[in-house]
Parts: sequence; C-alpha cells; structure tokens
Amino acid sequence: MELALYHPEHGYYSAEAPRYGRGGDYLTAPTASEWYPRMIARSLAGIHAVCGPLRLIDLASGDGSLITGVVDALGQGVGEILGEVVSVERSEAMRERQRDRRGPFKVPVRRIGSVTEVVSSARPTIVHASELYDAQPVARVVRRSGGLRELWVTLRDRELDWLERPPRSEVDAYFRRHGVELEDGQIAEANLAAEELHAGLLETLGEDSLCLVLDYGYEARRLYDPRGRRGGSLTTFRRHQLGHDPFAAPGETDLTAHVNWDDLRNAAGTAGWTEVGLWPLAEFLVRAGIGDELAERGLGMEADLDAATITARQEIKRLLDPEGMGSDLKMLVQAKGALLEAAHSVLSFEF
Repeated sequence: MELALYHPEHGYYSAEAPRYGRGGDYLTAPTASEWYPRMIARSLAGIHAVCGPLRLIDLASGDGSLITGVVDALGQGVGEILGEVVSVERSEAMRERQRDRRGPFKVPVRRIGSVTEVVSSARPTIVHASELYDAQPVARVVRRSGGLRELWVTLRDRELDWLERPPRSEVDAYFRRHGVELEDGQIAEANLAAEELHAGLLETLGEDSLCLVLDYGYEARRLYDPRGRRGGSLTTFRRHQLGHDPFAAPGETDLTAHVNWDDLRNAAGTAGWTEVGLWPLAEFLVRAGIGDELAERGLGMEADLDAATITARQEIKRLLDPEGMGSDLKMLVQAKGALLEAAHSVLSFEF
C-alpha cells in the first residue's frame, strides 16, 4: 500500500495531475463544492473574533483547493484573520501544482512535505486534514479457527496475491487493545501508525489549537462489526467506481481503509486535548452556519429560483446528502486551550 500510493515515481499520489475531482477517480469535500472551504472560512472568522489572528495548517493539501477556497471566501479580511498559512503535502508534483495555481495567494503560504516539519507556534492554530488517515498503509488480517492470520502480499505465478502468516505481535496487540474479537472468516484492517502519527501532530502544536479531521471511519465497535464490514473496509476507487481488489492496477488506483476514530481519540487524550465533537459532515456544516451563510448570500428559502440559486443548492446538497458525503464523511473536532471555548461557541448550533 505504501508503494502503490506513495512511490516517488510510480505511486498513485505522485502523478503530476490530481487524481481526484469530477474528472478523476473520486470526489473530496474540498473539491466537490466551494461551499466546503467557504464554511471552513466562516468557522475561522468566528474563531478569529475570539482569539485574534490565526495560523492555518492544511494536511494532505493536494493541489491547494482548500487553502485557495478559504482565502477567496475570507476576501479582503484574509490578511487580518490568517497571520500564517502552512500547506503540508507529501507529493512534490502537487506542491509544484500549488505554486502554479492561477492568481497569487493573498497571504504567504509555506509549503512543506511532511507533518514532521510542523513546528509549535504561539499563534492560535487551526489544523485541517481531509482524508489523510484513510490513505495511510494498513495491516490486514483474517480470523481462522486457530486465531488471527495476517495477510501479506506475495508474488504467485507472476501475479500479486495474499499470503496468510501468523500475525506480528503489534498486529495482534492492536486488536486486543481495542477489545476486538473477529468472527471466523472475517477480514479486518489495522492502521498501526495512526495513533502515534496523530499524537505526534497534536504534541507539536501550541497551547491554543484546534484540529479538524474529515474522513471515513467508525469507532472500533462499529468498524469491526461483522454485520457491516465482514470483508473489511479496504476499498479501491478508479473513475468514480468502487472496487475491492487492491492488486488491480497498483499505482493507478486509489486505496483507502476506514479510520478507527478510537485511535485518534486515544492520541488526543494522551496529548491533553479535548474532543469537541464527532459529527457527520452534514451536521458539522449546519453547526458551522451553512443555513445563515445561504441566507446572507440571498440563497435562502425566499430566494428566486434562478440558475445561480439552483446551482448553489445543488452543490450544497452534494455535501449534505444523507445517502452520500453528508453521512459517510465524519468530522472529528479536537481542541486545546483558548480554541476549545472558541470552537464550542462557533459550533454550538442546537438541534
């Protein structure tokens, strides 16, 4: 999975053109509609009113769509609200694409290649990560009558295939730590590095910070429930078609596995952070004020049904769709220091 996604020459994310978007393999919230970065911008403006100038860090920033959308949405006030912007993107091709985007950014953007390069700052910090953790390499297991067997990748008759082996100690320990008992024949994945990666990120940030993680996932008790995912969550995407064979066109196909939110929650607890909420994307957007944003832009219920109104409502529907992104994607919000109170204030919509 590491090679197929991140090999510097042949990896899926090393391609010169973005793989996502309407003309690519899949949609992400930042690229599906300008309304997602617009609502992130609205949240930043609300937090700025409480805490002053902010630092924004976008992890796995891709071609810079989120940062561009946020900066555009903030308009003339962007320089006052955002004192610093950091783009973290592993792919050199995508970092280069960010540099080549049309039109200069209205604020300086520092581009780095690894989360390990993120440093602490006295400035209140907002970290945004969209579909970062579900693209991390995972270990895969299957339950047999004798216990867990780890699925390794092997070459058989010149074709990639699975090879069952006794699980490594860290793999066995992962499922024990989460209290997971798989059924016979059930397949499951484990992101062994997620908790450590997230803890390391949170520990490098300042005392006043907020972390927004948008991703596909469940708590362990649901993620490993055989009634929902007996075959695991490892999935492929190509040309907007979902598949389950990770050996089909490696390097040309996206690979993803659902996040175990308990890993990120454990990391936050270790680092002394507090959870503000874990919500479906639709609920997060409502809490962030998408209804008020619509009304303020003259696109609310009283608006004339012209082409602009219909287009905007269709874009918003894509993000709020309970049969799609609105339910499938979740937003985990964690905070520390002054931004904890600010986040509660900004996202305190009462249902």
